[in-house]
Amino acid sequence: MKSFFTKILVYQVIAVVVALIVVAVITRVSLNRGFRDFLQTQETAVLEAGVPVLAEVYALKGSWEPLRGNTESWHRIWRSSRMNQELAPPPGPRARPGPGRNNRPSPPPQNPQAARWMRAADRGMLRERLFLLDQEYQRVAGASVSSREGLGLQAIEVGGEVVGWIGFAPAGKFLPPEARRFLQGQIVITAIALAVALVIAVALSLLLARHLSRPVRQLDETVNSLSRGDYGARATISTLDETGRLAGHINQLAATLEKNRSARRRWMADIAHELRTPVAILKGEIEALSDGVRTVNEGMTRSLQEEIDHLSSLIDDLQTLALSDAGALNIQQESVDLQSLVEQCSEAFRDRLAGRGIDLQVMTEKQEVDADPQRLRQLLQNLLENSIRYVEEGGLVRVQQRAVNGGFELVVEDSGPGLTEKQRSRVFERFYRVDGSRSRAGGGTGLGLSICRNIAEAHSGRIEAIQSSLGGLKIRIEIPG
Repeated sequence: MKSFFTKILVYQVIAVVVALIVVAVITRVSLNRGFRDFLQTQETAVLEAGVPVLAEVYALKGSWEPLRGNTESWHRIWRSSRMNQELAPPPGPRARPGPGRNNRPSPPPQNPQAARWMRAADRGMLRERLFLLDQEYQRVAGASVSSREGLGLQAIEVGGEVVGWIGFAPAGKFLPPEARRFLQGQIVITAIALAVALVIAVALSLLLARHLSRPVRQLDETVNSLSRGDYGARATISTLDETGRLAGHINQLAATLEKNRSARRRWMADIAHELRTPVAILKGEIEALSDGVRTVNEGMTRSLQEEIDHLSSLIDDLQTLALSDAGALNIQQESVDLQSLVEQCSEAFRDRLAGRGIDLQVMTEKQEVDADPQRLRQLLQNLLENSIRYVEEGGLVRVQQRAVNGGFELVVEDSGPGLTEKQRSRVFERFYRVDGSRSRAGGGTGLGLSICRNIAEAHSGRIEAIQSSLGGLKIRIEIPG
C-alpha cells in the first residue's frame, strides 16, 4: 500500500466494516433481549388472563382433580374458541354446580385479547411451557418444573383463598417459532441495511480518499519539481487546513530556494568581478614592466601594493563570510573595556575623516562587557570605513556607545547622503551598492556591512539600518549582556 489514496480508502473501509459489525452485534443482542422482554410481557398478560379462567374451572369442579393428569382437558382449554363454553359443565343430571354457584354460563375472561393470542396455532411452544400448580405447589397440569426459583407465578384465588398457581416454565435458549421467524426477518432486514450502508460508505470513502489525496499528489509533484531544480514550481493552496498550510510552507521554501540560487549566482558573479579588476591591473603592470614599456619606480610600486592589498582585503572578507555561513566564525569572548575600544578605533579614523573635512563626534560611557574585542574592532572599523567612503565632504559622523538592558548599544550615523527605505533594507546584502554618491566609485568590496551583520549575530545581537536625524544613514547594533 504505497499510495496515499489506497491507504485512506482501505483504512476508511476497515473502519466502516468494523463499525457495521459492531452495529450488527448490538442490533442482534438488542433484538434478542427486546423480544424476550416482549415475550415476558405477553406471558404476564396470558397469566393474568388465565387466572380467572382457571378460577372458574376450580369453582365449577370443586378441585383440580379433573385436570390432574388429564392432558387432553388441559389442551382443550387453549384450543377452544370460547374458553367459558369449554369450561361449562355438560348438560344432564350429572352436572353438579359448585357451592354457591348457579347454572349460568361463566363470564368471559378479563383479557380476551391475550386468550385469543394463546389459542393461535403457532403458540404451541408457549402453551407447552404453561403449567398449573395446586395450593401446595404440586403439579396439576402442563409443563413440568424442577424448581420454582426465579419463576413468575400468578396466584389463583377462589373465595379469597389461594387454590393454585399458574406460570411458565423457563424458555432457556430456545425461542418460540414466531419469535424465531420475527428475529430471522429482522436479521435479514438488518443484513440488507448493513450491505447498503457498506456500499454507500465505500463510495463515500472513495470520494473522500480522492479528495484528500489530490492535494497530497500536487504537493508531491511540486516537491519533485523542486528537487530537480525547478525552483519556480509552486503548490496550489486550495484549503486552510494542515494540507493548505503545508502547501504554503512548501511555496515559502521554493521562494527561498529560488532567492538563494539567484543570490548564489549574483555572489559568484560579484566575486569574479571584484577579483578581475585588481588581477587585470596587476597583469597589465607586470606585462608593461616585462615589455620594457614602463620602468620600476615608486608610483608603480605603490600601485602594485595597493592592488595586492585590495586583493588581500577581499580574500579576508570572503573568508570571514564563509566562516560565518558555516557557523565557524571564531568568537573569543573576554572582558572588554568597551569605552576604550570605541574611542581607540574612532581616533584611528579621525585624521582620515578630517582630511575630507568630515567632523567626528564620539560619545561613550564607562562599561565592561564580555565580547570578542577583535571582532568588535573589525565591526566598528568597517562602519567607519563605510562612512569615509560615502559621507559627503564637510559632513558629520557620530559614534555613540551606551549600556542598554544589561548589554550595550553601538550607533554610527552620518549626515548623508541619505538612503531610501528600499535601499536601507538591502545594505546588509553582500556586494550590494546603492546608486549615487554611495557607489563603487568610493571603493570597497560591498562586503563590509554584511560582515558587520554576521559579527553582531555571532554575539547573539542584532543590527539595523534606519534613517539618521543627521540626514544620512544610521547603523544601530545592540548586543545583549
